Amino acid sequence: MLILATRAMGQAPGVPIVRDRGEQFEALVQKANGLRQQGKLITVEAVTRQMQRTQCELRLPPVFTNKLTDREIWRRAHDAHVRVGWHYQCKRCDDWHQNLAGGYFITSDGAVATCHHVIDPGEDYKQGYLVAAREDGTLLPVLEVLATDEAADTAIIRVQSDEPTKPLPLNAAVYPGDAAWCYSDPLGRSSYFSKGMVNRFFEMRRRGKRTPRMDVSTDWAPGSSGAAVLDECGNAIGHVSEISTPGGRRRSGTNTMASAGSPMITFHYAARAADVQGLVQPGK
Repeated sequence: MLILATRAMGQAPGVPIVRDRGEQFEALVQKANGLRQQGKLITVEAVTRQMQRTQCELRLPPVFTNKLTDREIWRRAHDAHVRVGWHYQCKRCDDWHQNLAGGYFITSDGAVATCHHVIDPGEDYKQGYLVAAREDGTLLPVLEVLATDEAADTAIIRVQSDEPTKPLPLNAAVYPGDAAWCYSDPLGRSSYFSKGMVNRFFEMRRRGKRTPRMDVSTDWAPGSSGAAVLDECGNAIGHVSEISTPGGRRRSGTNTMASAGSPMITFHYAARAADVQGLVQPGK
């Protein structure tokens, strides 16, 4: 009885004990298969067409101004977090797979921000459908792609939700030294919460264009792409985009393992909230 009591008090009341993939992941595959068979999932072909959209009309929530505790920021990040990715058949077998990364609600009616590279269809798919899922394992069919910007690594999609969602406002008034938090699934470790700071803003070249990025010292890894980076009031100041290890091969995105490089430092590149705002038409 003493052992059971000790285990029961191993975390505060209401704190979830998460599983890394396992049963919940397999359940999502089965749920997606059911919706696929009913014709309720958006196809690779439709996503590819809709990714040409560069603007959308949304009513974004106002920025939060009250400072929160770290626990309160965790709760806000948890409630807004969405797993986004592909339900697909690869060319090597007939099984159905899922490759989910991150995203976050930005409106209460189901608009979700994520990375361009998260929703960009892979070339290895025989069939593929874009899907999303809540933290509690609820599968959310993606209805459409609203807007994307490949150079900025930003995208907004709309998902079907039976109840109002809890969005994160977008805050572009950010400075180096500001505290930053991230809630994501690095390397399949579900619901990992990390704290750091904004290190700098810089320009990188992508697809022949120079585009701004934000360096952040919060931890993330493959699987974290698209997850929100939050400020001390619980606003989204950007989202996970890339990882760079000095001396290693630079890659697009965080959904593949990093190549060998210097162990001295790892840079974490975030897309900026300003670039997500840039996908939304002014005044909407």
